[in-house]
Amino acid sequence: MSEILVEARGDPQLLKTAPHATPVRRLDDTKAARLLDLAWTPRASGKL
Repeated sequence: MSEILVEARGDPQLLKTAPHATPVRRLDDTKAARLLDLAWTPRASGKL
């Protein structure tokens, strides 16, 4: 936490644009809620 505090004081924009090392930068929650991409397939055994 202390490292984050040092980063926040030194370069606040760095924290505002986080995360940096993930496959997906930031998710657009509004777009995700409006454009649902849902899929469900039953299991081969027929049980839930």
